[in-house]
Amino acid sequence: MSNPEAYKKRINNFWYYYKVPTIIFLLVFAAGIYLFLTHRQSVVSDYDVAIVSPRGCSDEQLEKLRSALEQAGQDQNGDGQVVVTVHLYRFALGADGQDAKAVAGLDADLVGKMSGIFFTEDPAQFEASANGLGKAADAVPVSEIPLLTGCGIDDLYLLIRADADEKYASLRSALNN
Repeated sequence: MSNPEAYKKRINNFWYYYKVPTIIFLLVFAAGIYLFLTHRQSVVSDYDVAIVSPRGCSDEQLEKLRSALEQAGQDQNGDGQVVVTVHLYRFALGADGQDAKAVAGLDADLVGKMSGIFFTEDPAQFEASANGLGKAADAVPVSEIPLLTGCGIDDLYLLIRADADEKYASLRSALNN
């Protein structure tokens, strides 16, 4: 039979010599589990769209647009749901005295290729400001897209990035049907 005193002595000896490595291992293990669960529970957007307008949009308009685009879109990342993220940049293209935060946000969006579809009031000005990333000739008035009527952005134009992924082209074709 095993001696309880010997077992307790072995545990105390182990803890004396391996206390720090054991604590470090447990902390790293707990951090790994936390990161795994956080990543697993995070929602990844299937589509990113941007609205560039000086007047902005209400939360209700943004929600209507988001739900209309989710209806037209397809699950791109295999998580079983269609998620659309709408970025709002509230300023007039080409005007002086712009909000630096909005300008920097749009610049980061354009350089980082976050959004594939843009809604803007002036497609020609957007093309000039975005260095040709969107073609003004390809702009479609939102009022001509049946699925987006009633979203409250009928005076804007839809532009797709010239270098956008194929998923945005399929979303645009779904919107045109």
